[in-house]
Order: sequence, then structure tokens, then C-alpha cells
Amino acid sequence: MMSEPGAGLDRQCDGLTWRFRVRVTPKAKKASVGGLHDGALKVSVHTVPEDGKANKAVIASLAKWLRVSKGRVAIVAGETSRLKTIVVEFKSQDEMNTADAKLKKELS
Repeated sequence: MMSEPGAGLDRQCDGLTWRFRVRVTPKAKKASVGGLHDGALKVSVHTVPEDGKANKAVIASLAKWLRVSKGRVAIVAGETSRLKTIVVEFKSQDEMNTADAKLKKELS
């Protein structure tokens, strides 16, 4: 697994898989993905953090933002915390390159 700075985001890449942290703001007025907080991608969702609703919203937001299906985005650590570890599995190198370009553009 190699480390990729990716425009300031603390991200590890292994083949077609990314692992990175997100900092979640639940009950936000505006849902958004973008910006950094201590090397973690900031994700804001409208949903309240109860019964996994905010986690589902985080997965949906990231999937839409990265243009992948929700089934290929998973929270692997921090399910009850604002700081979560996310794994994204891409189908192809082209799909990963597209997401990488978007990430670098949005965070630069």
C-alpha cells in the first residue's frame, strides 16, 4: 500500500482501492463534500446522527461526489465518530483517474 498526498488529503492507494479519512458534520444546513480538516476530507450532511442515518448519507454523498456506486464506498472505522475511515473500490483505472482529477481540482 502506498501513500498518496492527493492535494493534502491523507490517502492510501492499493491497486484500485483508496483508503482515507473523512470529518463529518451531521445536521448541516448545506450538504457538501470538500475542504480538508487535519488531512481528512470534510463531508457535511443534513441527516441526524442516529440509527446509522448520517453514515448512509455520508456514503451516498461520497459515492455521488466520486461518481461511483454506493456499494463500492464503505465506512471501515469510526461508525459512531465524526472522524471516519472510508474505503472506495474503483472498477477501473480510468474511473479512479477521473475521481483523482476531481479530488485534486476541488482541493487545490
